[in-house]
This record gives sequence, C-alpha cells and structure tokens, in this order.
Amino acid sequence: MSTRKGKTMSTKSNEPGINEYVLRVAWTAHRGEGDTTGAEAAIFMQRLLPAEAFIMTDERPDIILFMSGGSEKRALELADPEKPVLLLSIRGYNAYPAATEVMAWMGNHNRIAMLSDATDASESGLIERWRAAAGVWQNLEGKRAGLVGTVSEWLVASDVSAEELLKQFGVNLVGIPWKNLPDFSNEEPDNALLSRFGGQKAAGLDEAARILTLLRRVISENNLNAVGVECFSLVQQRKVTACLALAQLNAEGTVAACEGDLASMAGMMAGQAATGIVPWMANTTRLTEKTLILSHCTISFDLVSDVKLPTHFETNNSLAIDGQMTAKEVTLFRFSESLNSVFIAEGRVSGRPSLPDACRTQVEIELTENKLKILREKPLGNHLLMLPGRHADLLELACRYRGIKVVD
Repeated sequence: MSTRKGKTMSTKSNEPGINEYVLRVAWTAHRGEGDTTGAEAAIFMQRLLPAEAFIMTDERPDIILFMSGGSEKRALELADPEKPVLLLSIRGYNAYPAATEVMAWMGNHNRIAMLSDATDASESGLIERWRAAAGVWQNLEGKRAGLVGTVSEWLVASDVSAEELLKQFGVNLVGIPWKNLPDFSNEEPDNALLSRFGGQKAAGLDEAARILTLLRRVISENNLNAVGVECFSLVQQRKVTACLALAQLNAEGTVAACEGDLASMAGMMAGQAATGIVPWMANTTRLTEKTLILSHCTISFDLVSDVKLPTHFETNNSLAIDGQMTAKEVTLFRFSESLNSVFIAEGRVSGRPSLPDACRTQVEIELTENKLKILREKPLGNHLLMLPGRHADLLELACRYRGIKVVD
C-alpha cells in the first residue's frame, strides 16, 4: 500500500513560541555621559531590531549595550547572575574595550556570555539567533512530557531522569504505566490517520489508528506536550505497532518518541522549540568513510513522500512507514543522557537506500570526516535526531546559552 497524499513538509515557522521572544536590552555608559544617552541607545537598537522584538530595561537583560568606555562596573550591576547575556558595543568611544573587559570577567566567573560589535552582530544574524536561543528555553519551560511504559531495556544511554529533564530543560515528566491504560482495541480508529490514506485499506491500519486514539486520550488527560512510548511490548504482546500513531502525532506538532527514549524525546522537544519542526528519531545504522545511514520506522509523514506501509522491521508484524526523504540538506543532533552535552552536525542527503536488514525509512547522509569520527569514537547514543535544513548555528548557540557542551 502506498500514498502520495501525505502533507508536504512544513517549517511551521509561524507556530506559537517560534521567534516571539522579546529581548530585554539594557545600556551602560561612563557616569559622565549626558542625559540623552539612554534615548540614543534605544534609537540605536531600533536600527538593529524590529520594535516588537525588544524592550529597554534595567532588569534581567538579555543584551547589554555598551555606549562608551568606563562602563564596566555598571554592566556588572546590570547583568543577572542566573541569565546568559550578549555584550554588544557601538563603534568608537572605547565601548568595545569596555565590553571586552566585562567579557573577561564573565569568563573568569563561569558566567555565560558572548561578545560582539553590535553592527556586526546584526549583519551576521547573531542578535536574531540570540533571541531565538533564549526563546527555545522559554518555550520549553513548564512543558509536560509523558513516558508510556518504561525506557526500552536496550537503551542503556538514553534514560534521562525526571530531575535532569526538569533541571536542564524545564520540562516535567509524568510516568504512565501501560497497565493503567484501557485496552486500545475498545477505541474508535482515529479518522485523521485513516483519511491520510484516502480510504485505502491495509491489514492492521484500523488497529494502528486505535492506538492513536488511545494516545490522544493519554495526551489530553495528562495535559502533555510530548510523549515517549515504550512500544515493543505492544507489538510483541498484541501484534500491533505504534509507528503510524507516533508519525501522525509528530506531523501534527506533538512530539512523540518511540522505545521510551527520553533523551531523544527531550531533543525532539528542543528541536521543535528552535525550529517549529519535530525532528525524526532514527537509528545510527551504518557508517562509511564519508556517509552515515539512518533508518527507523516512525518518521513523521511531513518529512517524506511516496509513503508505503510495510511490516515493522524487527518483528515483521503490523505496519511501519517506508518513505522517501524529501530534504536535501539536514541537521543531525543528539543530547547525552544527562542532557549536559550535545552532538550537532550538518550534512547532505546523498542516497535513499533500501537495505533489507534495517528499519523501513532509510537515508544516507554525507558528513565531514570529523563528525563521522565523533560518531565512531564519542557517540552519545544510538538514536540521532534529524531536522530538514541547516540549523547547526542556532542549535549550537541555544546549547551554549544553556551551558550545554557541544561535542567536537
């Protein structure tokens, strides 16, 4: 069975929380500067950012704008010890030397900061990326995620504790045992999933749609923004997969990770908060001298075309997704089990293989020699997350903003 009726890939850049963060900007200058300096600072920032993107304030700034030299102590008074800050300077008047001195102090005191000439930061896109990076973590703060079942036993490097998820990402984790849920067979098949295939029938499609109805109920009743599902017990005991259900949820913008992989679920939430796109969670299937092959059975319908519904690879039961990746350039990333380090790489899709000994949707990606070496020698786990497009700069800055180490 196949279909060409899946949704086209959407960047979802207009979704709530994406690029809506309002930057808090403070200014600093030598105490002998005139009374108009504050107004001049506001006018200067208006040349760099839209009016709705920032406010001028003396409290908890995201940006400190240096208007002259001799402004260092005031900058330290303004900076919030619990908040990263971007140090920008106008050109001339010893503003950049002052900002440099403050940047050195920040480094000496283990504070998270970046330094740039303000005009350069605007022209390079750094200010907008800083805004987006801050917005990632604001977007995640207070979100709720659920783990249905347990983390699959083979994921020995992917079991994020509820404490770490809350501390690092601001996300609350709820445990939901399978035994506490009603039998999926009593649910009505989900119409959104069935209609995706234009009324065509495939053995197991109704059962897969009933799983989706059950998961929607779990998400609604627990007020969840994301879910990780331990799905192998389901396919082993009931001969039905959650692959299609998870793919549909991801296509709709609700993060849904399989195998109960909490590291991947957290990363998917961060990737969506940064870009508006729910990433694909996939196996590191093979490495060659120049390429990586990813594969998995749960890819979002938004990321593929020519979708077919073969059986699930490992069990040969029920249904899985075999689609053709539509992206040509991609970003890969993966957080560690403790969420304090991350792997990030950009690559180019070089092939769409059809290996008989791997999960159903497959893609071959060209990566640099160094990134492939990291995957061989310092992997953070099997599952990698893939986003269409190039997002490494934003993801790296967002992680630096949070104090998360980028593996290199």
